[in-house]
Amino acid sequence: MLIYILPFYLEGVGDVCKVKDEKGERIVYIKLSNMLKNIFKERMLDFKEVRRKCRKVLNQKNIIPLVLNEKEILLPIKIRKPRTSRDEVYGYINFHFIDKIEEGEILLKDGQKIFFIESYRSVIKRTKLVKTLEKEFCDKIKLDKFDFNAPATKGDIAFILNEILYLKKLLE
Repeated sequence: MLIYILPFYLEGVGDVCKVKDEKGERIVYIKLSNMLKNIFKERMLDFKEVRRKCRKVLNQKNIIPLVLNEKEILLPIKIRKPRTSRDEVYGYINFHFIDKIEEGEILLKDGQKIFFIESYRSVIKRTKLVKTLEKEFCDKIKLDKFDFNAPATKGDIAFILNEILYLKKLLE
Protein backbone atom coordinates (compact mmCIF):
# COMPACT_ATOMS: atom_id res chain seq x y z
CA MET A 1 0.00 0.00 0.00
CA LEU A 2 1.31 3.40 -1.01
CA ILE A 3 1.71 5.92 1.83
CA TYR A 4 3.18 8.93 0.03
CA ILE A 5 5.13 10.25 -2.97
CA LEU A 6 6.93 13.52 -2.32
CA PRO A 7 9.01 15.73 -4.63
CA PHE A 8 12.58 16.14 -3.44
CA TYR A 9 15.60 18.01 -4.77
CA LEU A 10 18.85 16.08 -4.47
CA GLU A 11 21.98 18.20 -4.79
CA GLY A 12 24.00 17.20 -7.84
CA VAL A 13 21.19 15.03 -9.22
CA GLY A 14 18.13 17.24 -9.51
CA ASP A 15 14.47 16.43 -9.02
CA VAL A 16 13.77 13.00 -7.58
CA CYS A 17 10.97 11.69 -5.42
CA LYS A 18 10.65 10.04 -2.03
CA VAL A 19 8.29 7.10 -2.01
CA LYS A 20 7.01 5.33 1.08
CA ASP A 21 4.99 2.15 0.98
CA GLU A 22 4.78 -1.06 2.98
CA LYS A 23 8.41 -1.84 2.00
CA GLY A 24 9.66 1.39 3.57
CA GLU A 25 10.90 4.77 2.38
CA ARG A 26 13.19 5.08 -0.63
CA ILE A 27 14.41 7.69 -3.08
CA VAL A 28 13.54 7.06 -6.71
CA TYR A 29 15.63 8.89 -9.31
CA ILE A 30 12.80 9.95 -11.59
CA LYS A 31 10.39 12.89 -11.50
CA LEU A 32 7.27 12.61 -9.42
CA SER A 33 4.90 12.76 -12.39
CA ASN A 34 6.66 9.82 -14.05
CA MET A 35 6.60 7.88 -10.78
CA LEU A 36 2.84 8.45 -10.49
CA LYS A 37 2.32 7.19 -14.03
CA ASN A 38 4.43 4.11 -13.25
CA ILE A 39 2.39 3.34 -10.13
CA PHE A 40 -0.85 3.57 -12.08
CA LYS A 41 0.63 1.39 -14.81
CA GLU A 42 1.70 -1.26 -12.26
CA ARG A 43 -1.88 -1.42 -11.02
CA MET A 44 -3.19 -1.63 -14.59
CA LEU A 45 -4.92 1.75 -14.44
CA ASP A 46 -4.85 4.44 -17.10
CA PHE A 47 -3.46 7.57 -15.42
CA LYS A 48 -5.10 9.99 -17.88
CA GLU A 49 -8.47 8.28 -17.58
CA VAL A 50 -8.40 8.29 -13.77
CA ARG A 51 -7.54 12.01 -13.80
CA ARG A 52 -10.31 12.70 -16.32
CA LYS A 53 -12.91 10.89 -14.21
CA CYS A 54 -11.77 12.60 -11.01
CA ARG A 55 -11.92 15.99 -12.73
CA LYS A 56 -15.41 15.26 -13.99
CA VAL A 57 -16.71 14.18 -10.58
CA LEU A 58 -15.12 17.13 -8.76
CA ASN A 59 -15.78 19.65 -11.54
CA GLN A 60 -12.26 20.97 -11.00
CA LYS A 61 -9.35 21.01 -13.42
CA ASN A 62 -6.12 21.22 -11.42
CA ILE A 63 -4.66 19.94 -8.15
CA ILE A 64 -7.17 17.15 -7.64
CA PRO A 65 -7.00 14.00 -5.52
CA LEU A 66 -6.48 10.76 -7.43
CA VAL A 67 -8.14 7.40 -6.73
CA LEU A 68 -6.04 4.23 -6.95
CA ASN A 69 -8.53 2.03 -5.10
CA GLU A 70 -10.85 2.34 -2.10
CA LYS A 71 -7.93 2.21 0.37
CA GLU A 72 -5.59 4.48 -1.58
CA ILE A 73 -6.79 7.97 -2.46
CA LEU A 74 -3.88 10.32 -3.11
CA LEU A 75 -4.27 13.82 -1.66
CA PRO A 76 -2.12 16.52 -3.34
CA ILE A 77 -0.22 18.74 -0.89
CA LYS A 78 2.20 21.59 -1.71
CA ILE A 79 5.45 20.40 -0.13
CA ARG A 80 8.10 22.85 -1.36
CA LYS A 81 8.67 26.06 -3.27
CA PRO A 82 9.57 25.74 -6.96
CA ARG A 83 13.26 26.23 -7.80
CA THR A 84 12.56 26.76 -11.51
CA SER A 85 9.49 27.04 -13.70
CA ARG A 86 7.61 23.76 -14.24
CA ASP A 87 9.14 22.42 -11.04
CA GLU A 88 7.05 19.80 -9.23
CA VAL A 89 5.98 21.12 -5.85
CA TYR A 90 2.98 18.93 -4.99
CA GLY A 91 3.39 15.63 -3.24
CA TYR A 92 0.69 12.99 -2.90
CA ILE A 93 -0.21 11.46 0.46
CA ASN A 94 -2.56 8.53 0.96
CA PHE A 95 -5.62 10.08 2.59
CA HIS A 96 -6.35 6.93 4.60
CA PHE A 97 -2.90 7.04 6.20
CA ILE A 98 -3.32 10.61 7.54
CA ASP A 99 -3.92 10.77 11.27
CA LYS A 100 -4.18 14.52 11.81
CA ILE A 101 -3.81 17.72 9.79
CA GLU A 102 -2.49 20.74 11.65
CA GLU A 103 -1.26 24.16 10.57
CA GLY A 104 1.80 23.52 8.38
CA GLU A 105 2.12 19.78 9.04
CA ILE A 106 0.43 16.46 8.50
CA LEU A 107 0.80 13.72 11.07
CA LEU A 108 0.71 10.22 9.61
CA LYS A 109 -0.58 7.15 11.45
CA ASP A 110 2.97 5.86 11.92
CA GLY A 111 3.94 9.10 13.73
CA GLN A 112 5.88 10.67 10.86
CA LYS A 113 5.33 14.38 10.18
CA ILE A 114 5.18 15.87 6.70
CA PHE A 115 5.47 19.64 6.46
CA PHE A 116 3.59 21.63 3.82
CA ILE A 117 3.74 25.26 2.67
CA GLU A 118 0.19 26.05 1.62
CA SER A 119 -2.71 27.30 3.68
CA TYR A 120 -4.41 24.96 6.12
CA ARG A 121 -7.72 25.95 4.57
CA SER A 122 -6.66 24.72 1.10
CA VAL A 123 -5.65 21.35 2.51
CA ILE A 124 -8.95 20.95 4.36
CA LYS A 125 -10.82 21.90 1.17
CA ARG A 126 -9.00 19.12 -0.69
CA THR A 127 -9.85 16.58 2.03
CA LYS A 128 -13.50 17.37 1.34
CA LEU A 129 -12.85 16.66 -2.34
CA VAL A 130 -11.42 13.28 -1.29
CA LYS A 131 -14.64 12.49 0.55
CA THR A 132 -16.61 13.35 -2.60
CA LEU A 133 -14.43 11.02 -4.67
CA GLU A 134 -14.73 8.32 -2.03
CA LYS A 135 -18.51 8.55 -2.15
CA GLU A 136 -18.54 8.43 -5.96
CA PHE A 137 -16.03 5.63 -6.59
CA CYS A 138 -15.65 3.57 -3.44
CA ASP A 139 -19.19 3.46 -2.06
CA LYS A 140 -20.85 2.57 -5.35
CA ILE A 141 -20.93 -1.19 -4.88
CA LYS A 142 -19.62 -2.92 -1.78
CA LEU A 143 -20.54 -6.56 -2.06
CA ASP A 144 -19.78 -7.29 1.58
CA LYS A 145 -22.80 -5.18 2.63
CA PHE A 146 -25.30 -7.17 0.57
CA ASP A 147 -27.25 -10.09 1.97
CA PHE A 148 -27.65 -12.38 -1.05
CA ASN A 149 -30.22 -14.59 0.68
CA ALA A 150 -32.71 -11.76 1.30
CA PRO A 151 -35.28 -10.99 -1.39
CA ALA A 152 -34.68 -7.93 -3.57
CA THR A 153 -36.70 -4.86 -2.67
CA LYS A 154 -37.93 -2.17 -5.03
CA GLY A 155 -35.06 -0.03 -3.73
CA ASP A 156 -32.52 -2.71 -4.69
CA ILE A 157 -33.99 -2.97 -8.18
CA ALA A 158 -33.98 0.82 -8.57
CA PHE A 159 -30.34 0.90 -7.45
CA ILE A 160 -29.37 -1.75 -10.03
CA LEU A 161 -31.32 0.07 -12.73
CA ASN A 162 -29.50 3.34 -11.90
CA GLU A 163 -26.14 1.55 -12.04
CA ILE A 164 -26.96 0.06 -15.46
CA LEU A 165 -28.03 3.45 -16.79
CA TYR A 166 -24.87 5.04 -15.40
CA LEU A 167 -22.68 2.39 -17.07
CA LYS A 168 -24.59 2.79 -20.33
CA LYS A 169 -23.98 6.55 -20.23
CA LEU A 170 -20.27 5.97 -19.62
CA LEU A 171 -20.02 3.66 -22.63
CA GLU A 172 -21.67 6.16 -24.98
